[in-house]
Amino acid sequence: MAADEPQFVTGGVGLEERGQMLASKPDYNVRMTFATRGTGEYRSDVQVEISDTKGHTNVNAHDAGPLMFVNLEPGRYRVTATAADGQVQRREVQVQPGRTKDLYFYWSEPATIVQ
Repeated sequence: MAADEPQFVTGGVGLEERGQMLASKPDYNVRMTFATRGTGEYRSDVQVEISDTKGHTNVNAHDAGPLMFVNLEPGRYRVTATAADGQVQRREVQVQPGRTKDLYFYWSEPATIVQ
């Protein structure tokens, strides 16, 4: 990660790792959770891209989740989260000094292929 890129962490698989992630949560101003709709089962198969209003990619993370915390400079950003099965969700987020944003992404369960 280059020096001018935002600091981020991702993880939270298992109780110990989840506890470590939650302990660091106050250090980040954008916090994301990835899960399956209905079951609430956490997802750790998400590609996350965060871009500013000029289209510059600030963060590009693979296999993110189930938690991802990022420190972004004040401004407006587009978060694109793509699950491993191709389902895409986008959120716009306005980051303000001294404030935090919590984003939740819920996907449908992947379709089962019957042969």
